[in-house]
Amino acid sequence: MTRTGWRDLVTETLVAPRVAAARLIVLDLPRPVLWQALVLVIVLNALAFHLGILAAPPSAPLPPMMATPFMFALTLGCGAVVTVFAITFTGNWLGGEGGLGDVLVLIVWLQALRLVVQLVATVLTLVAPGLALILLMAVNLYGLWIFVNFIDVAHRFGSPLKALGVIALAGIGIVLGLVLMLSLIGASTVGVSAYV
Repeated sequence: MTRTGWRDLVTETLVAPRVAAARLIVLDLPRPVLWQALVLVIVLNALAFHLGILAAPPSAPLPPMMATPFMFALTLGCGAVVTVFAITFTGNWLGGEGGLGDVLVLIVWLQALRLVVQLVATVLTLVAPGLALILLMAVNLYGLWIFVNFIDVAHRFGSPLKALGVIALAGIGIVLGLVLMLSLIGASTVGVSAYV
């Protein structure tokens, strides 16, 4: 895809997310490529987040899951993987037709856009911290609308409300799955540190 093609895809994601979602799904990228792309954007997001922390250190200590780039990447990665499976299977359970690859490509793209936002927010933090906070809040709200449209297209519902229902139901599974995964990681981490 050319630079113009990427720019058009970003614009479509913002103003016509259904069109952007359809374009991404039609690419029919191999799953191994998508999983590798997901790992890459997760790692870059974690590095960008900690770059922002270095630029403007928080007044309070960060939670353990965000304290280091590795732990933040692990937390973000677990969340993304659980989200892909939860959205796919919940949507299928409610009659959707989206496959794992359809949802995966959309999650990868949203994480890539999240990286861009994180970098912009990091720069803004240096000059206008309040504006950076407003930007992140606005992006989160607008991002939900994009996500609903993406899921609707992925599962061919033709109903954003049904897609919103998938997200709500999947959210329960995402929270439970993430807690389970992180508790297993936390338990093993404690076990290792006890012997050091």
